[in-house]
Amino acid sequence: MSHHMTPCILVVALGASVHTQRWLQMVASPRHRLVLLSSTPLQPNLPALAALPTIRSREDLDRLPPGMAGQWARDPLDEQPADDDLPPPVFLSARAALVRSASVEHAVRVLQPVLVHSMEIQMAGYACLKAAQAMGTDFPLWLVSNWGSDLYLYEKLDTHRPVLQALAARVDALHCECARDVAMAQQLGSREGCPTHVQPASGGVDFADMPLPGTPPSQRNLIVIKGYHGWSGRALHILSALLIAAPHLQRFQVRIALAGPEVAEMAAEVARVTGLDIQPDTWQADHGPALDRTAQARLVVGVGISDGIGTSSLEAMALGAFPIAADTGCLCEWIRPGIDGLIVDPHDVAALADAIVTAATDDALVDAAYRRNRQEVEKRWDARTNGARALRMYDDVIARGCA
Repeated sequence: MSHHMTPCILVVALGASVHTQRWLQMVASPRHRLVLLSSTPLQPNLPALAALPTIRSREDLDRLPPGMAGQWARDPLDEQPADDDLPPPVFLSARAALVRSASVEHAVRVLQPVLVHSMEIQMAGYACLKAAQAMGTDFPLWLVSNWGSDLYLYEKLDTHRPVLQALAARVDALHCECARDVAMAQQLGSREGCPTHVQPASGGVDFADMPLPGTPPSQRNLIVIKGYHGWSGRALHILSALLIAAPHLQRFQVRIALAGPEVAEMAAEVARVTGLDIQPDTWQADHGPALDRTAQARLVVGVGISDGIGTSSLEAMALGAFPIAADTGCLCEWIRPGIDGLIVDPHDVAALADAIVTAATDDALVDAAYRRNRQEVEKRWDARTNGARALRMYDDVIARGCA
């Protein structure tokens, strides 16, 4: 295939997300060239993505070696009024900071991609839907990745359900993290024969870079909490559970990843009342320290009202920490609840406290899950295996479109 003929795939995704970075690395192949259009153009891309060659024209694209990714240049259209007829994600009051459908249209007309891949629905997918509606048959084949809560939470919201129904009816293929969401897309009215693929949206990791620590969880004295509290996360509920569980946790350090101000404030109060060593971890752009922390943890707790598989749970499984998650996510598709991890109602603080005490005190339970969970993620979250599957997914979608 000549250089000029190497097909282009336009990936519309969060440029500030490590999931996007991992995915683009995973699907790099000489069979195509990838161009990233950030769905949050006012935010800087992650350093590794910001270093990609900037693409402004078809000539720039043709100079991009096959197998290489580029980044679409900041578009003057990003300064135009937002697509205000589209509902914003629940954590934003308006779509002003998000990519415009006009920017997607412009990139499609210039690059002539064989495939548009929206990674995440409310920011990337909605803008692509509006562009597809405006361009009609000029819009290329379209693959949408459902991240986390994109269907599970938003289909419950009256402003979002009609947009999701329109998207389900229009998209050419759907990539979901969870089998749960495939059924949900069908309920929303996805087209007959619309191919669906299930694998983690975060792609995968290189397990050679993530050795299983030699210390089994029973010998670790650290509890890691996912500190989000807001539109989905319920870290304040976890802190409430620590109040109840405190008598059983005196030997532990508790560290809170990504704690917001109100979570940090409550953590200080729980520490004062219980005498527990509870501290927020500072945010770091490098994900390495977070993984090191997980490798030292006996258990990792993250609950919210809506989630997909939850990367923190997969990282816990990979590094031998015992996962506790909510029944509003898909960890149940990866573990046997009660054996390899514990799954609780995010609103049931007493049950959450019981789960934390069980994982903190039952050495046999956490040690039995240690290697078994590692084997499961090695089988299903490996970058090489999932990269090959993702490339087959691209080929499958493109082939169906050309048939």
